[in-house]
Amino acid sequence: MKLVRRAEVSRKLVVGIRLLSIIIAFSLASLLLLLHEVNPIDFYAKLLLNVFGTKVGVTESVVRMIPLLLISSGLALSFRAGFWNIGAEGQLLAGAMLGYLLASNFGSSPSYLLIPSLFIVGYLAGASWGIIPAFLKAKLNVNDVLSTLMLYYVLYWVFQHMIHGPWKAVETVGGLTYGGFAHTQVLPESSQLPVIAGTRVHWPTLLIALASATAVYILLRRTTLGFEIRAFGGNPDASKAAGISGTKVLLLVASISGGLSGVAGIGELCGIQKRFTPEFLSGYGFSAIITAWLSGNNPANLIISNFLYGGLLVGGSYAMISYKLPIGFINMFNGLILLSVLVGEFLIRYELRRD
Repeated sequence: MKLVRRAEVSRKLVVGIRLLSIIIAFSLASLLLLLHEVNPIDFYAKLLLNVFGTKVGVTESVVRMIPLLLISSGLALSFRAGFWNIGAEGQLLAGAMLGYLLASNFGSSPSYLLIPSLFIVGYLAGASWGIIPAFLKAKLNVNDVLSTLMLYYVLYWVFQHMIHGPWKAVETVGGLTYGGFAHTQVLPESSQLPVIAGTRVHWPTLLIALASATAVYILLRRTTLGFEIRAFGGNPDASKAAGISGTKVLLLVASISGGLSGVAGIGELCGIQKRFTPEFLSGYGFSAIITAWLSGNNPANLIISNFLYGGLLVGGSYAMISYKLPIGFINMFNGLILLSVLVGEFLIRYELRRD
């Protein structure tokens, strides 16, 4: 027996293996729930009811969907080109940090000028941070998994230094001045994103996210550039022989992927948190890897998978409170889904054959 790449992959096989991957992930999670003396059926039923059966649950799922959709749209594109961008969390942070500088220095500007500028700056910052590993891969054949992940840690510690030092807020309450807490000043009101009444859904970022998912699909499926991306991702050597520039493809997908992650950072900073704290990052850059794999580059699939995964994140908070489950369980649950999806993707691409 030997492992060989499948010559053709049917849609039925793809859907079947992905569904099986999710079922296996939930089955393994059920075993973990039993170890915590929690009835899995009762757990999943209450989780679904609280997340998707209430207004708060649905709107909070949309709130979580927004950054996931932006990031996974870009990741779906980069994965298709064979550029394994694992550091989207760092590109999100790059967009948010440059956005913070803009908002805090130009807070007196009107919203109709400042908010579009924030999204543009966030995109450029994320794209710039994402292009570095693409350039290293194109010119020096540096492993993109390692370089994208390592660059995230570089920026993460710069971020921690800034909020514990130069950016740390000094506040005066009741005549006393405080400066010991590691957080920044709240952003000026003109830089805060408008939300749908009664919710935390920042609709400008939501519209950008929905448009991005559609644009990525059109780029991949309806343009010559998309054909080059797919050809390079499928067989880099053959595509180079056909005259397709690998450097151009890698830099393009990295800039789009990083840029959309940077926009997600603006949404999180200006739409949700309004200031930096040590807990600013929520792991969206890593979670979006799962939804990008599940979606198969289809915009409808991207929206559905990210909404459902956003609900899962909301359900995680519910489980921590209602069932007193540790945060480690939620992270392990997400990890099981990622592991099952990756194994499933491997089985989609390869099969065992007799010699």
